[in-house]
Amino acid sequence: MRSTAEIYKEVAQRCSAYDKKDHKDCFCNVETDTKSCLNCRHFAEDEHCRLDLYDPIVKDL
Repeated sequence: MRSTAEIYKEVAQRCSAYDKKDHKDCFCNVETDTKSCLNCRHFAEDEHCRLDLYDPIVKDL
């Protein structure tokens, strides 16, 4: 499910399974300091949570 960057941040703040991706060797333009679904290990490239936690969290926002 695609959403706005702000919603991804809010969901990640409330997610107990959030696990930040490591971008140690990346010289890319990726915002890694902000907690967001977009930089979580469980968030797939096609923008869905592999643990199916996104929908229950966003429903309570």
